[in-house]
Amino acid sequence: MSGWHRQAFRSIARGALRHRVLAGLLGSALASQAVLSAISFVVGLLLIRHTRDAEYGAFVLVSGAIILATSLQSAFIGPAMVNRMTRLDRSACGDLIGGLYREQCRVVAVLAALAAAVALALGFTGGLDRSQLLLVAAALLATIAALRREYFRMALLAFRHAHPVLGGDLGYAGLLLAGVLLAIASPQPALLAVLALALAALLASAQLARSLKRAEPWNARGAPGILRAIAPVAAWSALGAAIHWSFSQGYTWLVAGTLDISAVGAVAATRLLVMPVNLLSTGIGALLLPLAARWLHEHGAGLVLRRLTGLAIAMAAVSLLYVAALWLARDWLFAVLLHKQFAQRDLLVMLWSASFVVMAVNQQLVYLPVVRERFRALSVLTLACAVLALLVSYWGLGRYGSAGAPLGVLIGELVNTLGIALLCLREARSCAAVQTVLPGAPDDLPIKT
Repeated sequence: MSGWHRQAFRSIARGALRHRVLAGLLGSALASQAVLSAISFVVGLLLIRHTRDAEYGAFVLVSGAIILATSLQSAFIGPAMVNRMTRLDRSACGDLIGGLYREQCRVVAVLAALAAAVALALGFTGGLDRSQLLLVAAALLATIAALRREYFRMALLAFRHAHPVLGGDLGYAGLLLAGVLLAIASPQPALLAVLALALAALLASAQLARSLKRAEPWNARGAPGILRAIAPVAAWSALGAAIHWSFSQGYTWLVAGTLDISAVGAVAATRLLVMPVNLLSTGIGALLLPLAARWLHEHGAGLVLRRLTGLAIAMAAVSLLYVAALWLARDWLFAVLLHKQFAQRDLLVMLWSASFVVMAVNQQLVYLPVVRERFRALSVLTLACAVLALLVSYWGLGRYGSAGAPLGVLIGELVNTLGIALLCLREARSCAAVQTVLPGAPDDLPIKT
């Protein structure tokens, strides 16, 4: 074999190995998210079938608050973590992981104490009754445990250790299912379901922490002041996450205030049937952040955009297949699986399906402006979409009833997708222009936002 042929063979072999590793990582991420999708569906199904709509609505409101907290943590810490790790050696990465964990624990403790004080004050003044105070206390415990679990999931995925994450998610799913089965047999199913969520997250976080310590030991005293160092950029990312939550999850609180808590259960139940699409897309996204950062560092923004566009098209196709099957089986699902019938059932299913297909696209594309740290532009875009979505939802709730909530989400996601696509094109063109003017220049040169 000639030298040229040996070199070509080695190049092909290295490429095949890289694709095999990538496929393995994506496979683990997909399996992990399939587990979370399944347990989310099963827990929701059990609560819908065996509790009153008001009890399920209360659980949905608490779950939405926990999602907000974990989204803020991931948005504030995640991008800064993975972007720095691509430029650090193993020891420095350990300092970064330990420093971020130490400092975010302190922040969480202070915020939890403040929230508990506010709840107690409301209890003394009659703003919350005894059962509501207990639910708030359980929600605080569940939020703290969920933040710890999500931090270690995020760190393991940043190191591209997807297999331990899958193991932790399996343990979490099993514990949560056992707890919810006990909860639905009790007189206070919402409260005990939230406590089950707290216990499952706490034990799963301990398992993930041990896995991270074995694979990538961290220094709990490392990187002093790291949160202050990343705050100027990370605050924009967290603001964007908070604003995005306001129209992707905030509709539940709008429904509760405009209609009633039972209506929250009806809207959430129909949304639950389409949730596997979103959870699948989110699972891929958790691994895409470190991958997109590495692609940008090694190949540039143009290749990142092409790969993310391909993934977005694939996710849209899978989502359309799922919602088509859901539509065909909807009568059986509501009659046999959910044991519930809701007003405007078909309209709710159609609007949620369209919303999640659109989300499956923009959740992949958004990682190009994220790894380029264009958080200010993303925050402005998300704010505009959130305001539009909430206004449409409020108008729609008054005119169409429960269907107004997903209508607002759909309009907001459509505008959000268009804006993210324009941001991606701008990033790709800016990097290409830098390469043309300064051949060999790095692709992550800042541009004005």
